[in-house]
Amino acid sequence: MTGGRAIDPAGLGVLDANSFAGRRPNEISNPNVGALHSFAQWFNTAAFVNPPNAAGPPGGARRGAIRGPGLQRWDISLFKNTKIREHTSLQFRAEAFNIFNHTNFQLGVPNVGPTGSNRLNSPQFGKAGGTFSPRNLQFGLKLSF
Repeated sequence: MTGGRAIDPAGLGVLDANSFAGRRPNEISNPNVGALHSFAQWFNTAAFVNPPNAAGPPGGARRGAIRGPGLQRWDISLFKNTKIREHTSLQFRAEAFNIFNHTNFQLGVPNVGPTGSNRLNSPQFGKAGGTFSPRNLQFGLKLSF
């Protein structure tokens, strides 16, 4: 550490108490097995425990251990060009985003704040943080001359 800033050159998740990031937890089982995959609990939170000693080595949780909900979004657009005169045309446009209105969950990063508190102790740990936008429709009319 230099200049009072927390650095983690090895990427182990071991930072000082002034950092917003916490230490990496221990992974004791696969968090994707036995998960409900619902808004209230997306992955198995019992798969992670805090390391026993705050001054000890970092936890053994691997990067990318949690399989996220994925994203499925279908967009479609329809255009109709109509010639009015030789140099004048009209275009009607209809666009639909997420046309099948599939719910796409967001997994938020819980409890990362100025206190740098432990994410495992957060009430939001394991929950979906929200959803991406629902179906949107838009229409347009363009006159070119």
